[in-house]
Amino acid sequence: MEIGIALEEVRQRRLLINCCDAWLYSEIAPYIGRRVLEVGCGLGNLLRHLLNRDLVIGIDLAASSVETIKREFSTHPHVKAFVQDIVDDSAVAFRDYNIDTIVSLNVLEHIRDDIKALSNIYEMLCSDGTLVLIVPAHEWLYGSMDSSIGHFRRYDKKQLAEKLYTVGFSVRSQYYLNLLGALGWFLNGRILKQEIPPRNQLKLFNRIVPLVGAIEHLIHPPVGLSLISVSKKG
Repeated sequence: MEIGIALEEVRQRRLLINCCDAWLYSEIAPYIGRRVLEVGCGLGNLLRHLLNRDLVIGIDLAASSVETIKREFSTHPHVKAFVQDIVDDSAVAFRDYNIDTIVSLNVLEHIRDDIKALSNIYEMLCSDGTLVLIVPAHEWLYGSMDSSIGHFRRYDKKQLAEKLYTVGFSVRSQYYLNLLGALGWFLNGRILKQEIPPRNQLKLFNRIVPLVGAIEHLIHPPVGLSLISVSKKG
């Protein structure tokens, strides 16, 4: 399966795990301010949780995704969407919107030059702005599903922190999330050599997310499918 086709199918299948998206949002919500920009907004899974903010901007490489955002949120004038490559120098112009929070969920791993992306994000943020990242965790989890959807890498805490420090960020919090998802990813991507997550597993996981989330809210696991990172500018 071609990377573009696989990635679009994964985007569509994310609609099957709305409870998981709500869980991710609950984890990062305390760090999100009033003027928010999402790098890699996709089909708006996160944006729909941010409608009570003063300004919400989504940027994405896919024109079809941007058009979907514009159409679905047309009655919300404070929600804007643009086709934009985060590694292009023109991205820095978004600093004119006085963005206090930039969020990016499962995007950085798709960018070959992630240092350049982080550098542009740093420049886009206002003074003392916040960067909230969710990225795939653990290089040992990298398998067929990663390569099929265009992942260049997975991250551990030290590796990501070093890249953030390099461009000027101060890391405030990092932790792994979704131990059960990591086990499923290992099974499907490293053992069964699947190219995209199976629908039936996604539906099952979506049903048990409230239990998984409640447990991990009490105890952050030492291993997880995702790594959550919160950093400050300056």
